[in-house]
Amino acid sequence: MKLRDRQRRDTYLVDMTPLIDVVFLMLIFFMVSTSFDVATQLHLELPESHAKPSEQKPRQLTVAIDAQGRLFVQGEPVRDEDLRRRILNVTRGDRLMPVVLRADADARHKRVVFVMDTLQQLGLTRVGIATMPSKQE
Repeated sequence: MKLRDRQRRDTYLVDMTPLIDVVFLMLIFFMVSTSFDVATQLHLELPESHAKPSEQKPRQLTVAIDAQGRLFVQGEPVRDEDLRRRILNVTRGDRLMPVVLRADADARHKRVVFVMDTLQQLGLTRVGIATMPSKQE
């Protein structure tokens, strides 16, 4: 005759897989459904000052390409062969400096790729492309 084990304990396990699936789906839903406000630029007429501009390095590098394909670094025209040198002068070796690429809508894609390749070769990886907000709202 077999005796039953008197101290038998029933163990219950909760399957966490469905809970994790639901949390993951909620995370995806909120990430996809979130909308961000686009900040618009204010046009201000600032007062004049006779003080000399500070010699601090800029907080970001701005590279612009106009419709004719001309390059500008920090608002100053630059030739293709001088682009690397000018970027190095502005960044002073700071590879973490953010870069804003402002290309005209009519600029050739080849010019944008040229600038982005140059930035990558110099180790600048924090690159953003400036756009205008759409007026179809």
